[in-house]
Parts: sequence; C-alpha cells; structure tokens
Amino acid sequence: MKHMFKILDATLRLCIGACMAGIMLAVGLQVVARATIGAFSWPEELSVILMIWGLMLAAAYVLNERGHVGISLLVERFGARTGAAINALMHFLIILFSLAVIYGAYFKVSSVWSLTTGALGVSRAIPNLAIPTSCVLFILVSIRLIWIDLAYWRAKR
Repeated sequence: MKHMFKILDATLRLCIGACMAGIMLAVGLQVVARATIGAFSWPEELSVILMIWGLMLAAAYVLNERGHVGISLLVERFGARTGAAINALMHFLIILFSLAVIYGAYFKVSSVWSLTTGALGVSRAIPNLAIPTSCVLFILVSIRLIWIDLAYWRAKR
C-alpha cells in the first residue's frame, strides 16, 4: 500500500508540474504571437483547463501530505489519542462529501459531454472531469489517512 501511494504521489507531482508547464507555454506562446503575428484564440482556453486540472490535483496532493486546513486547535487540545480520532472523523466526512460531489458531477459531466469548447473544440466535460477525478483521489487519500490515524489511536492506548 505504501508503494501505491508513493506512485500516486509521484504521478500527482508530475501531472501538476505538467499543468503548470503547459500554462506557462500557452501563455508565453500567446504573448509572443500577439506581439508578432497576431493573437491565437486557443491558448487562454487551454490555460484555463490546465489551471482547473492543476488546482484540483494539487488539492489531492496537499491532502495526501496533510497540508490541508484542519482543526489542529481541537486536535492539540484533546491530546494525541483523541486527536487521532478527530482526524479520522474529519477524513470520513471528506469521504462522504466527495461521494456527494461525485454523484452530482456525474450529472454535470453527462449534460456537457456533447458540447465543445469554442477555440480548442474539445468536450466541455474535460475541465468538468477534474472535479470527480480529484474527489476519487480525496477518497483514496482519506482512506489511507484514516488507516494511519486509527493505527496511531491504537498505539496510544
């Protein structure tokens, strides 16, 4: 399981870096083109799609690193054992919320699947798929963190 999350971590970093590099290249190309041959219509659209994907993947990466906003005041006040239980409960709530978002995103993605973007001509579902994809990652990471929190909770007996 640790190996799987190392692969997930490396893949997320690579995808986030690729999104950032793609944004920089698209915007750089647009700046050069605007100054020389005239502006293209697609770089802005591409950079928005890459930004959506990059941000949603980065949210999953930060959750995996426990860098997200948490209730650290409560965790520290109640001690290590109760804090681990509070963390596990928080991640369980993240799972429930993510499941609700995936359910709602299914209908949103289905409704825009046949529509295309103006400049790139790709399905409008592509940027919308970033949300359920990141929620699946939130669920996987939260299960891992619950497992770690429960092991810590048992060890502090």
